Amino acid sequence: MDSSDSRQSIIEVLENATSQDPACMARADDNLRIWETRPQFHAILFSIFADRTLSMPARLMAIITFKNGIDKYWKKTALHAIGLAEKELIRPQLLSMLDEDAPQIAVQYCVAIARIARWEFPLVWPTFAEELASRVHAIAHDLNSSADANRRRCYTMEHNALYILHLFVKMLCERKLARERQALRSTAPALFSVVAPIYARRVAQFNEALHVGDSEGSQELLKSIRFCLKTLRRLYVHGFGDFEAADALVHEFYMATVGHQAAFYELFCGLPAESREADGCRILVKIILLYGKIHLEFQKFKAVRFITTPAVVPLLRWYWQQIQGEAPQLTAVPLERSGDLESPPLVLERLVIQGLELYRGVVKNMFYLADDNGQMDEDVQRCRLVIDSEIMTAPFVAQMSETLMCHYIPLKACDIEMWQDDPETWIANEDLDHWEFDVRRSAERLFKDLVNQQRDRIVPELVQALQQPNVTPSFKLDGLYTALGLCASELYDHIDFCHWLRQHPPTDSPMSVSKWRIAWLIGKWVPVKFPTDERPHAYVALLEYARPGEPLVLRMEAIASLLACIDDWDFDATQFKPYLQLSIERITEMLGSVNQAELRMRMVNYLSAIVSRMQREIAPFAESIVRLIPLLWQSAAGENLYQTAVLSLVTKLVVALGIHSAALQPFVAPLVQHSIDLDDPAHVYLIVDGIDLWLALIRNASTIDPNLMALLRHIPRLLQSSTETLKSVLKVVEGYALLCGVDMMRNYGPALIGALHELVADTDMHVRAIAAGYTTLNVIVQCVQAELVGPALVESNMMWTPFTRIVDKKEAAMVLIHHAGFLSRIAVHYPQLFIEFLTAQDAQLTTMFAEHWVEIYDDVGQVAQRRLHALGLAVAIATTNDGVLKMLPLMVPIWNDVLSNTGDSQLYFSDRDDDEDDEFNEIVVPESERRRKLLSNDPAHKYDMKKAFSQSMAECERLNGVERFHAIIAQVSAEDLEDLKSQLS
Repeated sequence: MDSSDSRQSIIEVLENATSQDPACMARADDNLRIWETRPQFHAILFSIFADRTLSMPARLMAIITFKNGIDKYWKKTALHAIGLAEKELIRPQLLSMLDEDAPQIAVQYCVAIARIARWEFPLVWPTFAEELASRVHAIAHDLNSSADANRRRCYTMEHNALYILHLFVKMLCERKLARERQALRSTAPALFSVVAPIYARRVAQFNEALHVGDSEGSQELLKSIRFCLKTLRRLYVHGFGDFEAADALVHEFYMATVGHQAAFYELFCGLPAESREADGCRILVKIILLYGKIHLEFQKFKAVRFITTPAVVPLLRWYWQQIQGEAPQLTAVPLERSGDLESPPLVLERLVIQGLELYRGVVKNMFYLADDNGQMDEDVQRCRLVIDSEIMTAPFVAQMSETLMCHYIPLKACDIEMWQDDPETWIANEDLDHWEFDVRRSAERLFKDLVNQQRDRIVPELVQALQQPNVTPSFKLDGLYTALGLCASELYDHIDFCHWLRQHPPTDSPMSVSKWRIAWLIGKWVPVKFPTDERPHAYVALLEYARPGEPLVLRMEAIASLLACIDDWDFDATQFKPYLQLSIERITEMLGSVNQAELRMRMVNYLSAIVSRMQREIAPFAESIVRLIPLLWQSAAGENLYQTAVLSLVTKLVVALGIHSAALQPFVAPLVQHSIDLDDPAHVYLIVDGIDLWLALIRNASTIDPNLMALLRHIPRLLQSSTETLKSVLKVVEGYALLCGVDMMRNYGPALIGALHELVADTDMHVRAIAAGYTTLNVIVQCVQAELVGPALVESNMMWTPFTRIVDKKEAAMVLIHHAGFLSRIAVHYPQLFIEFLTAQDAQLTTMFAEHWVEIYDDVGQVAQRRLHALGLAVAIATTNDGVLKMLPLMVPIWNDVLSNTGDSQLYFSDRDDDEDDEFNEIVVPESERRRKLLSNDPAHKYDMKKAFSQSMAECERLNGVERFHAIIAQVSAEDLEDLKSQLS
């Protein structure tokens, strides 16, 4: 590109790209896409960005376009890659704009440099890390000695340089190859030695600025501290393979972080609440949490070194002080007064969560535990010594257990407030695994692991507390109940839950908190230990809690626990039958009480589970469920996942009703139609469940509805466009063939055969897909007479394709087996059509086909397919075609093999379809009987092989005359011929 003219043109286009006129923006984007592959374009972009006389929007667009171009064209193997000369022009200028003070532009500039380093370091630009570290060091030195007038510019340069360094180190840490990991470890010490002193100096300067009241300087220093910590965090955790050999500066840094975090947190706690939302305070919070991230990542990646570091014990004690200090705030408002008083907020909830997670990493960590044989290596022994003697001592374990149980794991007043104000959101959030942002969830994780690892210490005290008749206050009672549910797998040998439940009936409260907790407990204990004879008591209690008039959260939890009972391994459908009608009514009532699509979908899934487990017992209530479907489908409009849940419910209902589901066909066919309509964008989400519903309808049908028959018109497009659902679509076609094959072929035969031909003829298709396609064709051939299928086979070249593939014999043996198997099937079921087809072919092609067809027999493994192959060859000799008859000497050994190995009995017959899904084999459906009948009538099983071969030989003799026939037989070896006569006699 001509630099002067092109530069001005690019500037104009960049300014147009920031225009508010959509047409102007579109034209500018088109021009940029055209120019981005031209030489010198990116060098000009960088020069435009570096020109501070230009407008800010143009410079911002220039650096953004430059950054995006780095992603696409900087790599030397990229299409239209940036040339070496242009890179050499850009590279020296990259670190020249560190004083960029426009925040948006500066961020894009830093990211662009880091992305160049991703491709260049260490092979192309091995000195990048050294150059960047040198600039950081020089800027820091200038800042320390700069005058006040120049200090702001120096801060800007330091922030940008440190941000680039942070992005660079982050990129190095993301690399996983050994050579790249080595590059990080070889670079880390030098980088650490530059950044750590800057960090220490800025912390000291921050303390001085606080002392003199320099608020502006304090904020700039906080930014520098934050960027230093972001870099040091990754260097410390990932940059040193051997901590013992690391420089003293590394260890001093981590030791200092403990005190610095405590000091910064103390500073934050001392700020008035109204000033904690200021920009400076937000940076302060990020710094405090960054320290926590350093500790958590150190523990995660260097667990042994973490626990043996001298600073860790005081660190954990400091965190526990904060956890204990915040505990009273969590339960300051009793549950029964949650609507009257406002709960005091935690000072910094994320800090408490970090502390809980740190302790969880100590309580249960594979690096601190003995192996399966109870053996401990030296590192584990060192860790256990520190943990048992200095951290998890017996008094501390008791204190931690009590604190968590009494303050952290119970429901809070804010939960009860949300029950009243927005119960649906609370219910939806309760099932989310968001422990990183919720102190109660994080505490629950820690408490479960604590009880698991300290079972001997905690369980006896917990059991004793649970036996006390009156526990106050309310949050302590809820904490005990929560512990009982969370630790069910640890307590089931120590407490009879059903007896305990009878002794501790729920108490009345404004929001039925006690009832909710009892319902929750039942759901937790059912999968662990809940005797079958006690289940009816649970059903009665849960259905009572789910009645209208109770709080929404209680009703939802009761139904969820009811589902846990139904999904349990020991569920007894007969025992549950008396409660089935009421259960359906309760779920139906809940559907009318909730508005969120997610909760309605959950109710539909609960109903699906009941239908699935009750099976035939659901029949008397099917009508009431069916009445719900139109309303559910209408309410699910636009909610694709909700619609899939409705489809799944209908599918399970069809399967449960079995042959009686025929009445649902007119009602369900439109749902299937909507789900498989490829012109509707929603089909992406619905097609799998829609086809499953379709398949269930066909498998359970004894008659076919016209609406259901009309769905066949979608099969050709589904076969062409589907891969994930291909097997199910083919099963649908087989189901139609078994149920109403004649009507199917009469109305949709040519289109179906044509689509199946395209499938099996596609050389790029996987062999399993081709095999599945031929399986469907075989079913059609077995079910429908030649008069209806034959013309479609001829018209679509369905016989010509496998014939030519066998002649060419270029495909893999696994594929050729299926081609040969299909032609053998045609020969056995449509002998006249097959003979006419062979007769119409060129003699040379027929000879090659017959020769290869015989050879393929050795690759066939299944007994039934070998018998079918032999029968097909027997049919083929009923001709005067020399190309086929000259292969008779090779056919006779095949017949001898089949007769000697399988004989004429049905010893190898199985009435089960190996391809049939296990889901449908558990229950006998009408299609199962149709498939068994089809298999029992399969010539490969049914035919008397001796009789079939004898008849074929006789027909060959009749067609060719005695003299010619004997001439053909004479070509067979005497041994093979004698063996055949012996087995046929």
